[in-house]
Formats: sequence, C-alpha cells, structure tokens
Amino acid sequence: MAPNIVITAEDLKDAIQKDQLVLYYQPEMTADGSRMECVEALVRWQDPERGLVPPRLFIPLAEKSGLIKELGAWVVRRACRDGARWRDVKIAINVSPIQFRDPGFFDFVKTTADAAGLPFNRLEIEVTEGAYFDNIDWAIQELRKFRTLGMSVALDDFGTGYAALTYLRKLPFSKVKIDKSFVDECQIIGSAAIIHAVVALSRALGLKVTAEGVETPEQQRFLRAAGCHFLQGYLFSKPVPAEDITASLEGERRKAC
Repeated sequence: MAPNIVITAEDLKDAIQKDQLVLYYQPEMTADGSRMECVEALVRWQDPERGLVPPRLFIPLAEKSGLIKELGAWVVRRACRDGARWRDVKIAINVSPIQFRDPGFFDFVKTTADAAGLPFNRLEIEVTEGAYFDNIDWAIQELRKFRTLGMSVALDDFGTGYAALTYLRKLPFSKVKIDKSFVDECQIIGSAAIIHAVVALSRALGLKVTAEGVETPEQQRFLRAAGCHFLQGYLFSKPVPAEDITASLEGERRKAC
C-alpha cells in the first residue's frame, strides 16, 4: 500500500459498517515459552481496494473523528465471539481512554461477553494510563467493576508515560505489561534496573507481569530470570488470524496428551 494513501473518516465508518475489519491475535506465552496463556486482539482493516490498512493509519483517525467507540465496540463483539471458541486461553482487548470513560462501557462488555458465551474470567481488559490519569478515584471504581466479575485488568505500555509505580498499589490491576522500549534495552543497566523494580513491586502486590516486544532468546532469558510471568513478541509469534490460534491450541493439546 502506498505510504501517501489518504484515509478519511467516511472510509473508516464505511469499513466498520461493511464488516471490512478483521482481528489478528498475538499470543502471550509463559516465560519458558511452553504454553499460550493469553491472546491479544489487534484490529486490522482489510480494504477491498487498498488491501490491508495498518492500524497506525486508522486508529488515530478513529480517535480524532469520534469513531473509536464504534470501532472499539466491533472489536469487543468479535473478540468475545472468537474467544468463546478457545477454552484454554484468555482474550485481551485494548481499550482506548475514550471507550473506558464511556458510562455504558462496563455494561456493554459484560452483556457482550455473556451473549457470546465467553466466561468473564477469560476476558482481560488492557488500559493505558490515559484512561485514569486525570481521575484516579473514578478509575478505581470502574476497574473494580471488571475485577468483581472476575475479569483481568492489565496496565498496558507501562513506562511510556507518567505512570508511577505507586499507581500499581492504588489501582486494582491484575497485570502489568512492560513496554517494548524497556525490553529492547533490557541489557542496559538503567532499563534492566527498571524492569527488576517493576517486576519486584508487581509480584509483591500479587500482580502478573508480561514483557512486550520480546524478539531474541537473550531477551527471553533475561526477562524470565527477572521474574516476568509471561512474554509476548515476535520471538514466539507475530499477530496472526484467528484460525492460526485455533491450530496452535490444538497442537498444544496434542502435545499434552
């Protein structure tokens, strides 16, 4: 696809209505790489003329145009439907700050998962600090609603903004995802120290830790030794279509037999 392609809000709205979107899934593996624990839903736009439109082009447009709620709702519905077929893994859904702040978002997620037959304890909501940074007390109440149902709540991209380690204590998260930028430099003293600190505090608070963007065996060894529970990145798998996840899970089951 040409780099100077122009995408309009009308194009995106039309794509949502015509069901031209597709979900890919990227696994989160146990630290030893032996088992798939969770799959993160990542939206793609398969345009009949332009081909596969990358999210870096249409996600900012969705946020700017106000279509992010409609796009996000499509993702939740499709991810819950796909996830209901996979009994052995959690489904992680990225939630934009705009979505999270919608008063009806919690009820929508609850109703959608229930209708799809996806158990609440196999659904994970991923939020960034933008979802709560300006209103901690309100965010605590909202996040507790998800946790009360048994859903997991992950703090995504930790380390990229202003989030402090103290937020891990205040907010009812169940998982922390360490941003790829730290993983890329995990063998540099400063980044390594931050990773160790995040893992140590998270474990002390009873939180799981996922490291994102793992690409080399050396990174895997470091992160596993540091105490990360789960790893995600191209070392294990790029984002793949739903049928590839089904095949991988079937392969894991055959090995376990």
